[in-house]
Amino acid sequence: MTSAALSDELAYFQYDEEDRELLAELRPVIEEHADRLVTAFYRHLLSFPETQVLLRDPLVTKRLLEEQKRYLLSLAGPVIDEAYLRDRRQIGEVHVRIGLEPRWYLGAYALYLSMLTPLVCSHVAADSMRGERMLVALQKLLLFDVQIAVERYIVRREHDLQHLNDELSLAGRRLARDLESTGAALRSTAERAHAAERLASIGVLVAGLAHEIGTPMGVIQGHAKLLEPHVEGEDAQWRLRTIQDQIGRISRIIEGLLGMARPSRPNRLPVALGPLVESTLAFVQDKLGRRRIETRLDLAEVPSVRGDSERLQQVLLNLLLNAADAMPQGGELQVSLAETADGEADLRVADTGPGIAGDPARVFDPFVTTKESGEGHGLGLAVAHGIVTEHGGLIDVSRSDASGTEFRILLPLDDTAK
Repeated sequence: MTSAALSDELAYFQYDEEDRELLAELRPVIEEHADRLVTAFYRHLLSFPETQVLLRDPLVTKRLLEEQKRYLLSLAGPVIDEAYLRDRRQIGEVHVRIGLEPRWYLGAYALYLSMLTPLVCSHVAADSMRGERMLVALQKLLLFDVQIAVERYIVRREHDLQHLNDELSLAGRRLARDLESTGAALRSTAERAHAAERLASIGVLVAGLAHEIGTPMGVIQGHAKLLEPHVEGEDAQWRLRTIQDQIGRISRIIEGLLGMARPSRPNRLPVALGPLVESTLAFVQDKLGRRRIETRLDLAEVPSVRGDSERLQQVLLNLLLNAADAMPQGGELQVSLAETADGEADLRVADTGPGIAGDPARVFDPFVTTKESGEGHGLGLAVAHGIVTEHGGLIDVSRSDASGTEFRILLPLDDTAK
């Protein structure tokens, strides 16, 4: 606070040199009664549980009594300058640091005023007008001290609130980054799952094409062999050998394609289907939300199955995406998991779409699809059927009518997990 600001502040309280001189007369009185006043103040603090807590430590109590006596003596006509302000601000900061609420130290100022008033009246009993001016000067000084203490409390609380606000802002930014990172990870995982499905579909396509091409190639190769005794001339023999060599080359290419398309041996590890369902649902949650599809889960605790989690997730992802595509205008997706009496995991995925047109049993055949042209190739369920089969399980359409379609997967439980 500048000197000009301090002068304005004192002028507002109307505290002047006359007030200081009146209070200076009280020094002998305050010195005589200081110990008694501090002891009375201490007993008053012990009357309240909230302030009792602050006085548990004897050292703290000793410092408190010493500071209170010093404060009482400082009321005897102080010169209010920058040093005075620093001292009063420090008192206010101590109040805040020890957790003393404003109502308690406001009460302390009021208590001192009530204890000093009889001493002032006794000191100037013969001059009531002078005693009145002394009491008014004392009130001005105490209220000035109250203002400084409250300002310190407000400043400290504003500082604490700003710190908390900064911490909340930082936490919010961290959460936003974590959310973006998690979203990116989910999108990346979903893309990998879609890529795996596409690769598996291409594998089925390659296998089908290799079979279709391999059969006529075998026939051509056989007829070329039969023609050898009936072809004369070096040029004709060379052409026949060229045909046979190229047919052999094509056959080797087909074998290579079949080797690439043929599913490798899956990893046989314990797989908990419940968490697998929940993590797979996360991949399609955006699509379900855009189509206003509600999800209902009924996942019982079932022992693990033994298999390849990535391939089983591919099956689930295919069923969930098909269910979402069957409900473009919204609906309900139901996923349930239970254990059958025969010791199998019973996983069901149901939608409230229009059902499957035609023979539901044919949806597992390659290239059979109920989707519009360009929206599906009829390979997803064929791949899913192959994955479930290689896991020793069964997948079928357990229900398909106007109320919707339900797919059911039965997988043997892991004997080692029981």
